[in-house]
Amino acid sequence: MSMKVKMHELRKELLLKEASLQFEEIGYIDMKIANLAKVVGVSIATIYSLFNSKEGLYLAYIEHQINNFFEELQARALVETTPREKIHTYIEVKFSYYRQKRKAIEQSATNNPLFFNTLYTQHSNPFQKVHDYLSECFMELNPKLSSEQAMRMAFAINGFSDGYVSQWLELNDDLLDKVDEVSSLFIGMVEGCK
Repeated sequence: MSMKVKMHELRKELLLKEASLQFEEIGYIDMKIANLAKVVGVSIATIYSLFNSKEGLYLAYIEHQINNFFEELQARALVETTPREKIHTYIEVKFSYYRQKRKAIEQSATNNPLFFNTLYTQHSNPFQKVHDYLSECFMELNPKLSSEQAMRMAFAINGFSDGYVSQWLELNDDLLDKVDEVSSLFIGMVEGCK
C-alpha cells in the first residue's frame, strides 16, 4: 500500500472517529461539517471528497457501528452455545448499542418513521452479515425452516426489534427491560413455524 493510500485511509479513519463523537454527543442534525473540519484540521472539501455528503458520513458511521456490533455478537456467541441464548444476546446487544448511541439515531429515527427500513434497503445492506448469523440461529432452533424462511425471520426479528427501539425513543422507557419479552416472543414464533 502506498504512502498516499495510507494517508487517505488514516485521514478517513480520523474523520470518522471525530464524526462519531459528534453524532453521539449532539446528533445528526446539529453536527456541522464545517465544525468537524475545524476540529480535525482539514478542509470541508476534504470531508466531501472522502464521504461525498453529510449523509455519506453518517452512513459510514452507521456501518462502522454495525461492524462493532457484529464483532461483539460473534465474541459473545463463543460463550453462548444454544440458539436461544444467541437470539437473546442479539436483542440484548442491539438494545445496548441503541441506548449508548441514542443521540446519534434519535433525530433521524424520530423525523423519519421509516428510518430503519430505508437504512437497510436504499443502501447496500451493511446488516447482511447479522442477518446471515440470525438465519443460522433460526435454522438451528427450528430445523424445519428452509434457508429462505430463516432469512425472512432474520429480517423480521430486525424489524420487530426496531419497533421496540422506535417506541423507546418516543416513550423514553428502559429499552433493556424489553430484552426478555422480545426474545421470548420471537423464539416462540420461530419454534412454532412449520
